[in-house]
Amino acid sequence: MALELGVMGPELMGRATELDDIGASLEAAISGAACTLVVSGDPGVGKTALVQHACAAVSSEMWILAGAALPLASMTVPFLPLRSALRRGPVLEGIPNPGLGPGGWAANDVIVAIDDWLTELCLVRPVVLVVDDLQWADQGTLDALMYLIAGPADRRLAILATQRSGELGELHPLQRWLADIRRMPRISWVALEPLDRTSTGAQIAQAMGSAPHQSLVQEVFSRTAGNAYLNRLMVSGLRPETRHLPQTLPEDLKSAVLRSWRGMSDGARQLTQLMAVGGRPIRAQDLAGLSQQAGTRHDAAAILRETTEAGITECWPNGTHWWFHHPMISEVLEQGMESGQRRDWHALFAAYGARLLAQGTTPDFEFMASLAQHHYDAGNAGEAYRWTLRAAAAAGSAGGSNEILRLLHRALALHGQLPQVDESREELLHRLRTAAEAAGAMEDELDALEALLAGLDPAQRPLEVAELLVRRTLLRFSSGLEFFSVDALLQAVRLAEASPESWQYAYALAELAHVGLWKDDPDAHRTAATALEVARKAGNPRALSYALTANSMAALFGERPDEARLLAAQGAAAAVRARDFWALLHATMWQANATEAWSSQAFADLMRSGRQQLSMLGAPHVYLSKMAADEASSYLSIGRWRECGQALRVALGTDPGPLGDVAARLTAARLAALQGSQDEARAHLARAEELFAHKSGYNNLDFDAVRAEVFLAEGDPAAAYLAAMAGAGKEGQPPTMCEWLVPLAARALADMVQGARDEGADTADMLASIDELVARFPSVLRESGNDTPFYSAQVEAFELLYRAETGRARSDAENAAQWIAAADACQSGSLRWEEAYCCWRAVQALLLHGHSGHGQAASFLRRGLILANELHARPLQDSLLEIAARARIATYQPSIGQASGGSIELPGLTVREREILGYVVAGRTYGEIARSLVISEKTVSSHISNMLRKTGTANRLDLSRLATRHGPEHFSPDGRR
Repeated sequence: MALELGVMGPELMGRATELDDIGASLEAAISGAACTLVVSGDPGVGKTALVQHACAAVSSEMWILAGAALPLASMTVPFLPLRSALRRGPVLEGIPNPGLGPGGWAANDVIVAIDDWLTELCLVRPVVLVVDDLQWADQGTLDALMYLIAGPADRRLAILATQRSGELGELHPLQRWLADIRRMPRISWVALEPLDRTSTGAQIAQAMGSAPHQSLVQEVFSRTAGNAYLNRLMVSGLRPETRHLPQTLPEDLKSAVLRSWRGMSDGARQLTQLMAVGGRPIRAQDLAGLSQQAGTRHDAAAILRETTEAGITECWPNGTHWWFHHPMISEVLEQGMESGQRRDWHALFAAYGARLLAQGTTPDFEFMASLAQHHYDAGNAGEAYRWTLRAAAAAGSAGGSNEILRLLHRALALHGQLPQVDESREELLHRLRTAAEAAGAMEDELDALEALLAGLDPAQRPLEVAELLVRRTLLRFSSGLEFFSVDALLQAVRLAEASPESWQYAYALAELAHVGLWKDDPDAHRTAATALEVARKAGNPRALSYALTANSMAALFGERPDEARLLAAQGAAAAVRARDFWALLHATMWQANATEAWSSQAFADLMRSGRQQLSMLGAPHVYLSKMAADEASSYLSIGRWRECGQALRVALGTDPGPLGDVAARLTAARLAALQGSQDEARAHLARAEELFAHKSGYNNLDFDAVRAEVFLAEGDPAAAYLAAMAGAGKEGQPPTMCEWLVPLAARALADMVQGARDEGADTADMLASIDELVARFPSVLRESGNDTPFYSAQVEAFELLYRAETGRARSDAENAAQWIAAADACQSGSLRWEEAYCCWRAVQALLLHGHSGHGQAASFLRRGLILANELHARPLQDSLLEIAARARIATYQPSIGQASGGSIELPGLTVREREILGYVVAGRTYGEIARSLVISEKTVSSHISNMLRKTGTANRLDLSRLATRHGPEHFSPDGRR
């Protein structure tokens, strides 16, 4: 269904503020700042009309692509709103419209194709993409929108979506999606409330063509509560002099819709009711066939013309299918029917389907799913069950993993209602488990496993129960419920040890060793060796993969990295043979761990390669997401924040699953904190903590270090200290980012000491805490088995950083030298964020201790600014610029003529744009610039909009700040030109 969004409709009443809000978002997109705005409100409150008006106002400046989701009950049409939107897209030479053909494309390919196409369009002209009725959108559409929302910040793209409020239950798929995008940048929300009485009166006057009687306004307002859609329906057809609503008019939405509907012929009313029961767009010939089967023999084509003229239905753009002009009409018609009649008509649809089959129709997935739904609603449990299972099987060949899960859940519900069926409940649970595993739906798989375990007798089927217990442990870990259950794994080993040559025994031993190695269990190495011996004899690739990876861990912890790499590579190969994506992820991670520190380019490259392998194998996104999240973390640690952002976009572009989500959120929180976006950092961290109940119990996640960095960025060193110490004091193997923890604790204490000194408070207790920290941790923490030259350089950098922080707290006279040494060591270890931080502290220390001349301080200040500018580390930028201003240190040589509006150099700008930028930096108004250059103010505005888009800045102030800070990029680290 396409929305007419390029044409201005009747004037909206009472929506000036909301129109301004949407207009500001669209103007931002035109200027080069990508944005997303979600309009929510009750059905009929006027969301679509609001978006229509806002888009019409910019239709001469933007391409408007719009589509609407539909409430299809028995099937899912992938990317339905986007299909409609793309049909409205421009046809440009060299920029082919992806088209979204009817099938055969993998979802990820479609999403990337749409993204690439929109990127190309936005280079030519700004674009607004509208998706109406988001609550009915299929998962593919939601995934695509998430990917687009996470796209480039400087793309001239605005995404507008409308969503019904009050109709989403806690388990509705959209709830998770909305929760995720709330924590993403560049998201705005407009909550559309009903009209007040005054605006209702104005709307009625507009609809009736003259001022209505106040008695009518009051009656309409009391019944509709200001719902704009109901207001229009309520007064449709009334004469201007009407004082009261007719007594026969109902008081709710259903009655209002039925009033208009009753004006049609008997045949039109009957066939539209029949369409509503069908639940999805229908062909005219099928509507005619259903009418004939019902014994009415209506002229369907004539009736569809009547209903279209009445504004009840409309023909789809493809010219073959018909549906209601507004989806609410379908809802109201079906809800207004007696339950018996509704059930009879669902039976009619079911019988018509049987007739088509008898005539030779080959049932495809959509046909089977629709037939299953009609049998279900008709109360035919047996036929519903049979067709549900057939549809589930067909959905597999159609690539509909989510549909398989939905159908199998329904089959399980129906199974209990039937006295005798061929399949057992256990068989259905196994099918559900298999489908969930293939889809990466870990929560569904976990539920199926729990149900299976509840019905199995361990004494009768010990090997099967052992395998389920191990898999359940992995799923509970991946869902954030617990960091592996040793008790469950011990139970699995005990159950399987009666069959010492079984693959289940090897599988249970391997995972027991895996957990034992994390917890420093001295028996874990022996357990891993036994698991590998059994797995090789059993010949099962799944058990072999887990056993090889457990032994890879043991070799690495035993400081045998070459052996560890070989074992992990073999484990990955076995996982591919088993098509066990969890095992492949696990093996790839340990192969990378045995190659280089996770905080390295080499590790990031291995994660990217592993992600590509998973993608080629068709792995569900939850596994790719975790790999992309770890890739992002590696890139961030070495300062490659743009690559980090790209990997995060992959991780969060579609549903990442709990493990990938939490890993990506922690990295996103750290990136936001380092770049000065504190609200965003806090939101990402809150999402991570919401996902995982045991926030600090996961040694493989960097909760504590990230929390410490976020708290420090927020100016809360006391909380940062507690967070860092919580991570440093963990038992077992050191957690990820362990090297950061002790220096962060020292930094927090130094900040507290410095704050107390500034206030003239006593610092004795804080200095004692510094002494206690150094006594407890004379050196920084480091990971086991990692002893590469690169990692050793990083550890040395953290040692020097730790020493410099304690020196800062103690006001050590040699603190400047400590910071200089730490900065140089961080440079050697590719720790660019820490290097920039050390430069700032070095400048402070050099100036604080009165070193003669400012030469060295100026050199480190410029070096720090170069890094801070490249990293977009705004807090460090501001701190260094503040020092430069206070100490009168030149950060760069101003361009000649800048103060009077001369040209300023910024990459990518035209000669005219550089000229205008000089005036912007000088603080000139649009009018002053226009008069100086003898051009129009509109031309000045256009040039500035282009500069905002090219530089990724949000406004003139940010653009001016960027221009004045651009100078340090022309310096080498030692300050020479």
